[in-house]
Amino acid sequence: MSTTDNLSLHAHKRGDAKHSHRKEVSNQHLLLIALVLTLGFAGVEGTAAYFANSLALISDAGHMVTDAAALGLALLAQIISRRPPSAKHSFGFGRAEALAAFVNSLIMLALVSWIVYEAITRFYDPHKVDGLTVTVVASIGLVMNIVVAWVLSRDKKSVNTRAALVHVMGDLLGSIAALIAGVVIQLTGWMPIDAILSILVSLLILKSTISILKESYHFLMEGVPLHIDYLAVGKDLRAIPGVLAVHDLHVWEMTPSFPALIGHIEITQMQEWPSIMSRINTMLLDKHGIDHVTLQPEEVGSDDEHDHLDSPSAGAAQFHQGDIFYVECSNGESKHQMAYHAWGDPSNTQVLICVHGLTRRGNDFKTLAQAMCQDFYVVCPDVVGRGDSDHLSNPMQYAVPQYVADMTQLVKHLGAAQINWFGTSMGGLIGMVYAAMPNSPIRKMLINDVGPRIEPEAIARLGSYVGQAFSFSNRADALEKLNEICATFGDHTLEEWETYNGPMLVQRDGKWVMHYDPDIAVPFASVNPMIAKAGEMAMWHVFKQIHIPILIIRGGDSDLLSAATVAEMCKSNPYARSIEIPNVGHAPAFVKAEQIALAKEFFG
Repeated sequence: MSTTDNLSLHAHKRGDAKHSHRKEVSNQHLLLIALVLTLGFAGVEGTAAYFANSLALISDAGHMVTDAAALGLALLAQIISRRPPSAKHSFGFGRAEALAAFVNSLIMLALVSWIVYEAITRFYDPHKVDGLTVTVVASIGLVMNIVVAWVLSRDKKSVNTRAALVHVMGDLLGSIAALIAGVVIQLTGWMPIDAILSILVSLLILKSTISILKESYHFLMEGVPLHIDYLAVGKDLRAIPGVLAVHDLHVWEMTPSFPALIGHIEITQMQEWPSIMSRINTMLLDKHGIDHVTLQPEEVGSDDEHDHLDSPSAGAAQFHQGDIFYVECSNGESKHQMAYHAWGDPSNTQVLICVHGLTRRGNDFKTLAQAMCQDFYVVCPDVVGRGDSDHLSNPMQYAVPQYVADMTQLVKHLGAAQINWFGTSMGGLIGMVYAAMPNSPIRKMLINDVGPRIEPEAIARLGSYVGQAFSFSNRADALEKLNEICATFGDHTLEEWETYNGPMLVQRDGKWVMHYDPDIAVPFASVNPMIAKAGEMAMWHVFKQIHIPILIIRGGDSDLLSAATVAEMCKSNPYARSIEIPNVGHAPAFVKAEQIALAKEFFG
């Protein structure tokens, strides 16, 4: 590739980020002046320290030698960082400054450790110190360090220069300590003051050193810039008119002080993208200071397109939007019907089955299904005894074996050779058993906040309301109570609660009650500690037999799935990985865009 081609690849055109790849805020001349002054005096102070036998002077001279190296490293890093981008380094060399700051901080930690060690040994083996020499040399050093610190303080933006400044401030404090030590020794002859002040200075500069170390490490690990709120960026992006959803979002710094952002934006129509992108660029620059933005638009289709697919003119084509269907299942001697809600094209071979928790129903996944139905045929059953499905005459059949049999019949009814599985709570347990069966059609499985072990506290909490009296004359009161019961699911708006919990309420005999058969609580209430332990052992065995990709989602405040259980799940099954969602209990509702993005990425 020619030089001209290389430059054209790195060039920024109108609409691209407005930064320069070269970092102009640092001043090499400041570092050069500081380097010459520091290195020159280090030799003078080192010689005086030897003849005076002063640890305070030795530590200060050591500081200055280290500072000279640190300043030289910082100067070299700034020279390197100004090199233009190349075919092998398309972002340029700006990270060299952060790397130099990181190395300088490590060196400073080592030096502090040595000084403290040496000072402690002098308490047991006192050294005679020439107080007059220490006082004179420390006074000169103090003046010189003030000059160098003033020079470097003129460049406050570079983390690299600030790391070097920490070294110099350490020298300045060292000179003050040495001066005090020299005066005290001259007046009193008390030698331990030399070691005591050396330790004090070392501890004073330790905090600044650790701060620079953490900042440079965070940058080198491509962390979100400390001044940017990642969640706020995502929220502001979703608030842009025309943006339906945001996923695969990443924010980091390419070089210090130059944040960058990449991600995927879902929109209705591609022709709207230029105006949407313009609004996004303006918002990111004004609110978050981000001007290097790379976003990929994804067209997901509009409601008008869905209407067209459902219209008679669409011919044989179908596109379901929560339509209800039924499959006939068997529970031994009798038959029952299981309802399921469907979103998407039934001819799509990519099938996603979403199964709800103990007292929930298929409508739980409406928001998730709407977001994923362009890529999958999303099927959300009402497990028998819930929603629009039949009730069983024998309550003891409300158990995982019957549920797995019904799901097997559903998959056969759909004619799907392979499926993806999203199981929340009870739905996750059903999925685990189904996935462990020979020739299971499940190819990927997301387990939402459940595992082989269920914590006793969660069992007690569930038992406090499952199957219990729930009857209200007013729907608003019923919904408020249900929202209170489900508070652990996360912080949701009133509209989100209506979408999520509204279908849970049905009207019978003029009263608003729960949609499910109260008898689902019968087998749940019959579980004793011995049965629970046996069930746990069986589920661990089942989980280890699953040989497909597994994503375990845990609510950070979940009382049902502990962090220890998740760790054991990942340890016992190499196909499993986990993600924890903060500030959510049992179980994440997957109505929030950031949670839906996790499912889209995993199943995609």
